Amino acid sequence: MENEFETLIVRSKRRTIGIRIETGHSIKVSAPKSVSDRDIYRLLEEKKNWILKHLEMKRKEEERAKDVSPLTEAEIKELRKRAKEILTQKTEAYAKIIGVTYGKISVRIQETRWGSCSSKGNLNYNLLLMLTPTEVQDYVVVHELCHRKQMNHSVRFWKEVENILPDYKVRRKWLKDNGAAIFLRLDKKETVENKTYYTYILACSDGTYYTGYTPDLKGRLLAHNSGTGAKYTKTRLPVKLVYHEEFKTKREAMSREVYIKQLTRKEKEKLIGNYTKNK
Repeated sequence: MENEFETLIVRSKRRTIGIRIETGHSIKVSAPKSVSDRDIYRLLEEKKNWILKHLEMKRKEEERAKDVSPLTEAEIKELRKRAKEILTQKTEAYAKIIGVTYGKISVRIQETRWGSCSSKGNLNYNLLLMLTPTEVQDYVVVHELCHRKQMNHSVRFWKEVENILPDYKVRRKWLKDNGAAIFLRLDKKETVENKTYYTYILACSDGTYYTGYTPDLKGRLLAHNSGTGAKYTKTRLPVKLVYHEEFKTKREAMSREVYIKQLTRKEKEKLIGNYTKNK
């Protein structure tokens, strides 16, 4: 499994090990400081099928991203205005039906969540809900308001949701099936922030090549050569930067990375040769 995907291990004071799919070819492992690399890779081996399944799903998302038009600043502004108005009205209506109170309502850009409810009853909604059907918006509002009765996702919580929306599973499934494509439209903000992303190739000491992407090329190269960049390069030090390209969005850099990883060694060497010649 060592060469199947890039693994970034980050240690902290947390008590459990968490695995996050970063791209179609890389994962991030958050682990306690006391856990050894050996134990981490043993866990990854146990979770191998789950990881490979979700890496494949991520790669498909990245492919779909090529055909997605990112939101502009003007569109985001309009979505925020509509979300504040519409979701406030829905919250007021459903709160009366459910029989609960709530605090402040906020509308934000979020990359992974549709909504949340704090212990004080403050509600937070994702402005991207305006890109979903109205019945799906209703589901998210009801979901968060039901947390005012059950601050968990227990059987009792889902029963509260079902009491209001008997078909909530259908609405929830719509989000699961279509949500990823909607979240991809947030990539435009990377351009607005004038961020630069790099796709790069490293020549390893054993003669092999490693391809990746990063917003910090210099820092990433230092990480690789210090042994903290990736498991693959960790055992093939030192590494040397032999190719890189600049992109305005993470999506473009990721797509280029996927393309390069599919090239044969001969094709990569040709790419590197042309890059060196034109420097």
